[in-house]
Amino acid sequence: MPQLELFQIPSPCIGLCQNGPNGYCYGCFRSRDERFGWTKLGDEHKRHVIKLCQMRKRRWLAKKLELKQINNLEEQGVASPENEPTLDLFSDPKK
Repeated sequence: MPQLELFQIPSPCIGLCQNGPNGYCYGCFRSRDERFGWTKLGDEHKRHVIKLCQMRKRRWLAKKLELKQINNLEEQGVASPENEPTLDLFSDPKK
């Protein structure tokens, strides 16, 4: 049985409406369909969309942090593409 909601669930929109390369908004991390259909969604579905947005944001932040750490290591000369061993999948392993 759905829980009785006393307050309307607000939109997660923060007014930064731009689509990223993966199709999610940079501001709220909703898909186009989730943004345009927000007013037609039921409260349970809205809560689900908000949870999805939170997960997407965490993944985006983790990836951003990882890229920043890699860039910092490259700047320090610790890890750079020139120093990394490469694995050639097409070479003969006997050589």
